[in-house]
Amino acid sequence: MVENAALRAIRLLDLVPYIVAHPGISITELAKEFSISRDEVLKDLNLLFLCGLPGYTPLELIDISFDEESVVIRDPQNLAAPRNLNESEALIARIALAALEESTPKTSAAYPQIIALREKIAKAFSSSIPASAITFTLDKERATLEAIEGAIKQELDLEITYNNVTKDSSSRRSITPISIIAEDKRTLVSAYCHSAKGLRTFNLAQISEVSTKERIVRTDLERLEDSRGSSAEVIIKSEDSSFLSENASSLKELSKSCYQIDIFQPEWIVRSVLAGADSLELAKPLELRAEIAERANRALLAYKG
Repeated sequence: MVENAALRAIRLLDLVPYIVAHPGISITELAKEFSISRDEVLKDLNLLFLCGLPGYTPLELIDISFDEESVVIRDPQNLAAPRNLNESEALIARIALAALEESTPKTSAAYPQIIALREKIAKAFSSSIPASAITFTLDKERATLEAIEGAIKQELDLEITYNNVTKDSSSRRSITPISIIAEDKRTLVSAYCHSAKGLRTFNLAQISEVSTKERIVRTDLERLEDSRGSSAEVIIKSEDSSFLSENASSLKELSKSCYQIDIFQPEWIVRSVLAGADSLELAKPLELRAEIAERANRALLAYKG
């Protein structure tokens, strides 16, 4: 395969300052550093004999000497310094450093070095690429999931900010995570909520912030798991029901179209049935069925009014 002339020219621009910075380096070491063969190094070095400033007399040519064991450049002709990054290369480097900064623990010794390098490149190219233009965000759900898994293994508690999509609000909760429940279209976190003083499940997608803290209050998690709350019986009238697809792993089929599901918050099943009333019906418990009927009637009266 014939090498691209432009790529070879770029390598020569890098080769000269590298040899200047490492006088006496061997041909073998150069081949290893630039990931090329020994023969390619020799071709590059022989080509440098013909390179220099316009005029191209011996006074303007690069002064280089070499043998098997030693390569020395005495007069690099304005090529002593490494070539600068262009705008595109600087942009790629800054995005990569932003990603590296985001994924590196702040306690790591490399963390301040990454920030310093990113800021140095940003300062050099601030006129063409503002610092505010470079942002990088990790897969937030993945990072949250890893934090929760770590807390479970290390027996730590969590402080979370939980977004309630039905009420369009968020709240700060202190929880003791127990287990992670993976369903087809969502991931749930089973936990003891210290605010509600009971077992709750949290949708991972609705956790916007999470941080660990020491577990001060010891809760009997095994006992809580054994008493996960009451259950409900629902009738699902359509196979296309979103309730069926979202809760498939939690549903226990009792008969055709009739399923049992554990519930931790009565309000959750009430809202779920009201939201999916065209394909979902609550059979038991009767008190929650009555609550659903009352809310539906109030809604109808409000429309009539």
